[in-house]
Amino acid sequence: MKLTGKWRVAETPDLAHDYLALSPDPHVKLKKAGRNEIDGIYEFGAQSGELDGTIEDLSDGSLRLSFTFEGEDELDPVHGYGEAALVDENTLQGYTRRHRGDTCQFVWKRISRRD
Repeated sequence: MKLTGKWRVAETPDLAHDYLALSPDPHVKLKKAGRNEIDGIYEFGAQSGELDGTIEDLSDGSLRLSFTFEGEDELDPVHGYGEAALVDENTLQGYTRRHRGDTCQFVWKRISRRD
């Protein structure tokens, strides 16, 4: 599956410029969970948790990952949803939206193809 592996959280332009530095290894790990399903874990800034998603093949040939997430931000529970598009082989770009909260854009860069 084209999206499995470890992705570095490279950019979060809607958050403070030094937010990612709160985590020594800001990343998302994605693994195949079914034919078009993805499971994952994430850790960046003061956040960590799990995500559950589906991959869609779009009519233009691109891929879109739609997901929900649940975790903690400074020990406070958070959950919501997001979407990401495969920009090139090694870049996912998208956003997350917290339930009753903020929308945050992100860029993930591939580190490895392994789960």
